[in-house]
Amino acid sequence: MAYMLDIARLARPLAIDAPLSLWLVDLSAPPDAQAVSCLSDMECERAARFASPRHRNRYLNAHIAVRVLMEEHCGVAAHRQRFVLQADGKPQLANFPNWQFSLSYADDVALMGIDFDNRVGVDIEADRNLADADELSALHFHPRERDALAPLPSTLRQGVAFLQGWTRKEACLKALGCGLSMATTDIHSGISGQARVHIAAQVEIMVDSFTPLVGFTAAWARVSPLPDDPASLFQ
Repeated sequence: MAYMLDIARLARPLAIDAPLSLWLVDLSAPPDAQAVSCLSDMECERAARFASPRHRNRYLNAHIAVRVLMEEHCGVAAHRQRFVLQADGKPQLANFPNWQFSLSYADDVALMGIDFDNRVGVDIEADRNLADADELSALHFHPRERDALAPLPSTLRQGVAFLQGWTRKEACLKALGCGLSMATTDIHSGISGQARVHIAAQVEIMVDSFTPLVGFTAAWARVSPLPDDPASLFQ
């Protein structure tokens, strides 16, 4: 028998200016036993391998939320959904390839982005200062991004401003589905504001930063159009 899952208990929509659906998921509570029954055997087996109850609950809650939110968008009951891996390793709802989604964790919250026909990426980080932020920027940021960070006070350069740049870049890479096959220093996704990123004169990525919750920094990215084989862009 299907179990009716309550979206409000798991996630809330984020009312921000974005061309995709964005949801914030609470991962902290023990997952409902009936809700867990909607997951696949593979998901349950993987969850059981977590030694930490907190990490196990985070995983279960996130995967339950994916199914609940995909049901809300495409109408396939959570317990009937089957996921397959795309060529780049990203999961996709079988038989509904037009529905694209991305999931990111930070502490006990997750961020999920969903769109139809366009690949998307999201990333979320807990606000904090990173002692090695300058080194990470030198290794991974575009020269113009490093120039934008350079004059900022260290509290921003190694904190929220850095995290904005980092989440934007991560969101773009997730949307492209190419992981680190492209040098991150070649992607100028900026450190603030909505921007359009052009890659290889074939792909345009819209990206923006936002605050999904006090104490967290996040970004979304949306790609259009994308070749059948995105890895071909970087060969």
